[in-house]
Amino acid sequence: MDINEYIRRKNKGRTSSPEEVIKKYAGMDESQLMNELFKVAAEGRASGELNNDVVDGFYNKMLPLLTPEQAERMRELILQLKQ
Repeated sequence: MDINEYIRRKNKGRTSSPEEVIKKYAGMDESQLMNELFKVAAEGRASGELNNDVVDGFYNKMLPLLTPEQAERMRELILQLKQ
């Protein structure tokens, strides 16, 4: 399963538009975003839908879009998600 499949399952088959996603997260500060990330990741792990391969796949898809600083920060987050 890749990250897109995980998101579709999380949304029960409904795909969110980019505008919906932006609206949902735009008002959150970094701390709130991190809390949401770890909450969703824990739910995904508990349901068996999220695993290290999915997390690695997401990281690898995002990597070309990131600055070196962003890539390092995301790598740190990925390591935390894998614990």
